Amino acid sequence: MSAASALPPSKRARQLGREAEDGVRASFLERFFAKYEFTCKHMLSCSDSQAWTMREVLEVADAEGKELWENASLGYTESLGDPILLQAIWERYRDQAQRNLGLRRDLPSAGLSCSVLAERYNEQDRVKLTTCVPVEGIYVSMLQLLDRGDFVICGPPAYQALYEIARSKGCTILEWRPRYDEERHFWSFQVCDLQALLKEHFSGEQSLKMLVVNSPHNPTGACFSQAELDSVSDLLADLPQQEPPILFSDEMYSDILASRPSNVAKQNSIVLSGLSKPWGMPGLRLGWLLFENAAHFEKVTAFRDYTTLCLPPQSEILSLIALRNSQHFLDRNRAIAQKNYKTLQAFLLRNPKWFCALNQHEHNSSINEFAGVTLFARLKTPLGGVEGEPPAYLQSMPNFVEHLAQKYSICLVCSDFFEFQDFPAVRFGIGRSNFAEALSCLEDALRSMSS
Repeated sequence: MSAASALPPSKRARQLGREAEDGVRASFLERFFAKYEFTCKHMLSCSDSQAWTMREVLEVADAEGKELWENASLGYTESLGDPILLQAIWERYRDQAQRNLGLRRDLPSAGLSCSVLAERYNEQDRVKLTTCVPVEGIYVSMLQLLDRGDFVICGPPAYQALYEIARSKGCTILEWRPRYDEERHFWSFQVCDLQALLKEHFSGEQSLKMLVVNSPHNPTGACFSQAELDSVSDLLADLPQQEPPILFSDEMYSDILASRPSNVAKQNSIVLSGLSKPWGMPGLRLGWLLFENAAHFEKVTAFRDYTTLCLPPQSEILSLIALRNSQHFLDRNRAIAQKNYKTLQAFLLRNPKWFCALNQHEHNSSINEFAGVTLFARLKTPLGGVEGEPPAYLQSMPNFVEHLAQKYSICLVCSDFFEFQDFPAVRFGIGRSNFAEALSCLEDALRSMSS
């Protein structure tokens, strides 16, 4: 184990939030994308996969899907989502929900109460489901379920929304940080670190309100196996508090893994997922939330009356077609990511003045089919190996990525946008088919910058 990864969890855990400014801060990442996502020619940090066209989606529609599309109106839709769409989502989770319910220690007569879940979504009441815009699912859940003074654990570096709403409400945020292996160069979350964090802070009168997990993790690509997710939920169940914590599980990237580990139906779990990331359909703005706790479901869905209220019928129909043809849409994008991962590894090895190697596929021996959409690559210092007084664009990571965007039309996201300061890093998004071409342009730019 490397020196960095051997640090005790208490030294790596940080408390954030109460001392910070009031209100929701602007998203550092999204403000950068607002400037460059649609103006730069070469996108290297996208978190989605290769997008499909509407024509390509409609080509694989079954008879019912085609009829729904041809007769779609521009009227309102049901606030929770079209029942046919809810059924298609439920079918992707039913077996995992049954499996996770069967492991629950808090349910009496588990064999009787959990052995069977209805085939039809509207015939079961163990899991509640609503559609949503994905980031709306984060926003409304945390707005409605968290209060000032609550303790929340998150896993930074992270997508800002996963902790920003809690921070803005005056919650105390504790960090369960992934370890970076200095020798093999990969990121991993260790359940023992969470266990130590819980013991340190929640063995007495303090209570944990929410644990936020994100797997596969953005930006590092670290994944939890199903066994690790089970261990996490067991730790939460064992906490000496009257009300178990909310387990908010961001699984937006989970379909990049064929095994798709999930926290669905775990005690007090809320699972967020959707079609934006591995599916390559972010323009649909179609996500969903699955609630184990009916009271949480009611609080969140009631507030949605003040946000999106409902989703466009065209988005719902195209999503239904996608879900009914999941293998078709996911296989291509998994293959693209796997190919681009090898391309990225070779690029990093060719540029040792700039980058450390990256072997993220080694981070979890329980996951045989590792694939990621986002990866977090470490840069060496001084940047580019430039000694002495470097030019201004090599004096900080924000300066570096601004220079790439403005001079070379390359959009690359840096670690500062994730509020990560341990060492310089950049997020690579490897889900798009033109990744190798964009990476080649970056290589030319780096050669020019360090000459």
